[in-house]
Amino acid sequence: MCDIKDALPTLCEYINSLINTGLTPEHLRLAKYNAPDEIVAEKLWSTLRILSYHAAREKRDDIDFRNYDAPSAVKLHLALLQYPVIEFYSLSQDGEHNRDALIALAWLLGTQDVLTAILRAKLADGVLGAECSHVDSSEVSIKSFNINTPPSLIAVPNNQPLSTSAQLSSILHLNATVNLNLREINELIRERAKLISKVHAASINVSGLPHLSVSELVLTKRLSRTRILDDGGDGSSENDRRRLREFREAGILLDVRAKWLRKRHVFFDWMATVIQEHKRSTELNPRVINTRELAAFSSLLRHLIRDKLRDFKSEKTVDGDGSRNWSLNCPSRAHRSQCNNAEAQSWLDDLNERQDREEKNFQRNRQRLADELEQMLKLIPSVVRV
Repeated sequence: MCDIKDALPTLCEYINSLINTGLTPEHLRLAKYNAPDEIVAEKLWSTLRILSYHAAREKRDDIDFRNYDAPSAVKLHLALLQYPVIEFYSLSQDGEHNRDALIALAWLLGTQDVLTAILRAKLADGVLGAECSHVDSSEVSIKSFNINTPPSLIAVPNNQPLSTSAQLSSILHLNATVNLNLREINELIRERAKLISKVHAASINVSGLPHLSVSELVLTKRLSRTRILDDGGDGSSENDRRRLREFREAGILLDVRAKWLRKRHVFFDWMATVIQEHKRSTELNPRVINTRELAAFSSLLRHLIRDKLRDFKSEKTVDGDGSRNWSLNCPSRAHRSQCNNAEAQSWLDDLNERQDREEKNFQRNRQRLADELEQMLKLIPSVVRV
């Protein structure tokens, strides 16, 4: 357990880099021993509020309880995620039950993998996601017309064959274009090797870079030409600074995630000791469930469910012939039959079908009973003497 001194700071650094709640290892240590502290409670419940929201959104994207206070929002999100600890829903943010909040936090990290979901969304919305989804407009230049375009490249109708001289001119031009492109490719390869060597030499004490992406090559090339790190520049240079900063932040975030994955098992081993401490504490001092808080949450949950059902019942579906179906608005079929003649006829048809089915069943049972009675009479020996 000596590595827990490294695991807790890594976890806090990872969480703060994603949601920045100010959680520290000391908060987690105090929560383990359930030390009463309102600041620890505020940090834990704030972290739970954001993490539980993202975990619930992974299940259903129409869920959002952020307009409630922190304890209610956390409980509603965890109820949606089916957090199995009933006692948790009777807690309040008073700083007296920080260990329960720590256990709920570990449950979110272990069962919902919520940090990975937040990281994925953060990277997708950042510069790395933009690199994979679109091309930087500053790197693209479209030439609508070039007066130097040779006549051999001017489009001609397919039904007009080119002359021999025009074909030779086109072949020579294409050959020259290919040779020029090959020479430029070789120059770019040499320049790329030089730039990669410079970048690796400059960052050898920071991190090993196995390769560079296309956007990083373009960015490095522009940096080497304009010297924006020293001299400043125009708007494009400011954009380069922003992109460079975003690349650096994404790299730091990925490094922190890699460190957390290496220390993750240590944290959950430590959480096993937290749960043991919690069980020992509850055995020595049995907890009295706050029925008032539990009743308040139950009332809130019932109110939300009632609103959902009311919204569901208020929806009116339109049939194919344009008539409205009021079946969701009426509490019984008798009322529905009063609202809609088609519903009354359908109900009557169902009753007739049920009556026919019962009649057939009655006749079948009657015939079977008669057959059994006749069989029994045949088995009775004759006792009448003549």
